[in-house]
Amino acid sequence: MLPAGPALGHPEQEILARLWRRPQTQTGWLSQVGLPSYQGSENGTVQAAEYRVWVRAPEHVRPVDGVDYDQAPPTG
Repeated sequence: MLPAGPALGHPEQEILARLWRRPQTQTGWLSQVGLPSYQGSENGTVQAAEYRVWVRAPEHVRPVDGVDYDQAPPTG
């Protein structure tokens, strides 16, 4: 979940991302997710890319119905 930007008139946004890891820490669960992104190449074309980031669960992520998350390691 991307936070809302009231000053700019942007509502909260939801983005589907790939879950890579999900360790539990002393302060709660974290999720390393890969967000879809794009990058420019040297020849001027645009390539699909992925931006990985750590987010707190459940504040910033939620499971997608029907998806099995057992493949993502629960440790760092």
